[in-house]
Amino acid sequence: MKPVERINFAVVAVTAALFLSIAVFVAISTSRMMVSEARSTVENVVKAAVGRIDRQMASVESAVENSAWIVGERLADPDYMFRITGELVQNNPFIVGSTIAFEPNFFPSKGYYYSAFSYKDEKGEIKRIQQGGETFKYHGMDWYRIPKETKKSSWCEPYFDEGGAEVMMCTYSVPLMDKDGKVYAVLTSDVSLEDLTRYVATIKPYPNSYTVLSSQEGMPLVAAPADAATARDTVIIAGKASNGWTVELVCPLANILQSAHSLVLRIAVFSVVGLGLIFFVSWSFSTRLQRVTMANERLSSELGIARKIQSSVLTRKTPPYLGTILRPAREVGGDFYDFHEKEGLLYFAVGDASGKGIPAALFTFLADAGFRMAADMGLPPDEIVARINALLCRDNHACMFVTLFVGRLDLSSGRLEYCNAGHMPLVVVRPGVGAEFLPAKSNVAAGILGGYRYAMQEAAFEPGTMLLAYTDGVTEAERSDHEQYGENRLLAFASAHAKETPVGFVENMERDLDAFTAGAEQSDDITALAVLVGSGAV
Repeated sequence: MKPVERINFAVVAVTAALFLSIAVFVAISTSRMMVSEARSTVENVVKAAVGRIDRQMASVESAVENSAWIVGERLADPDYMFRITGELVQNNPFIVGSTIAFEPNFFPSKGYYYSAFSYKDEKGEIKRIQQGGETFKYHGMDWYRIPKETKKSSWCEPYFDEGGAEVMMCTYSVPLMDKDGKVYAVLTSDVSLEDLTRYVATIKPYPNSYTVLSSQEGMPLVAAPADAATARDTVIIAGKASNGWTVELVCPLANILQSAHSLVLRIAVFSVVGLGLIFFVSWSFSTRLQRVTMANERLSSELGIARKIQSSVLTRKTPPYLGTILRPAREVGGDFYDFHEKEGLLYFAVGDASGKGIPAALFTFLADAGFRMAADMGLPPDEIVARINALLCRDNHACMFVTLFVGRLDLSSGRLEYCNAGHMPLVVVRPGVGAEFLPAKSNVAAGILGGYRYAMQEAAFEPGTMLLAYTDGVTEAERSDHEQYGENRLLAFASAHAKETPVGFVENMERDLDAFTAGAEQSDDITALAVLVGSGAV
């Protein structure tokens, strides 16, 4: 093998290893991030479900416990017991029935069994009946026997109210004791679990996820579907309510990693094309001594392909209320813009990676991928930047970073939430008023400091206002005498073109930059995104 061929082979091998390492890094980092985010999301959902169970049960417990003393005060009037149970049912939306069941012959005039039971009928009216008798010997039933024996309040196991409401129910029992500590009655409230189980069954943070609700003794109140995924292929988060019930939320990994797989595939395609590009560049170098002109033409052609690939990845068709520029200083650049429409809101981002060329382009691609995933989740701008920061900080041995401006805009109302991470300030252009910079809190660029808490700000704009996000390639564009375009020229241009469409605005800005630089070599990537407030086109 000739020396030149060995050099070319080494370059290709090292580049292939680099691309493979980046692809593996992105694949592993993205998968871990998405699983971690999924666990966090699922944990919050489970906590919310457990909290709802606890609040509902605590409401019932408090109502029953607070009514227990009234029974002791009114023992001289047995019929008053119906009023106590009736008010419990009437005043608590979760209670569908309540009874005060007494010891045998406690009221001689009422007989061996006396149980003052109140309940809601199908029309929501309160009905009262004396429930005890030979056909309803309640003294041996769990809801009476267990609190009497333990002298403690307790929930019974859920049961199906067959012949009654025909729904799953649960009963809370409070033993009533005299001054000697002897139980003379049990005060209960019956709770329908229909709404609660329906709510739990509808919890689906992912398309094929499902929730299991079990009682303290393991009775399934909401069971897993017959075609449920195996535990090996799922993320399972469990929580336990104060009454001992367990909520398990099961999410298939295939659903969680769907976006990650798509991202990895795009990165793989980009890496393969990039590796092929490097291979052809290296091959052309081996023939440079004999065909310098031909090699230069081939190199220019291949780098043009790379530029088109990056352009196709980072840009796409824009709606009429947006105008964009993405003009790398080299064949591939470190700037990017992106946007995402979701539920009546426009998420948009403009970023600038440190460095130049392919490393900056790959780092920018990773930041853009993080933006797309976070925006699709509907997160606010500060959380979007925080997630991009977490993604870029992982194994960032090159100490690269990306400055970012991320906004979430209601195009109809003009309300803007935004987070500026070390980026250029947003330009606000109001027709008839002029242009000014939008104040921004100081946040560090993404990829520098892991765990940094980004601050979000809000602003509101009138319809017809133009918002311009851009990179420093605009204000630092130089002409041959090294004078820069600058912020003042940018504001003056924006004020003079305030009434143009977003597309016309950025096209004229690009022409103005070209006229200012007068053919001088472009020193930095130029990127800008203009959006018109009040279009209502989302």
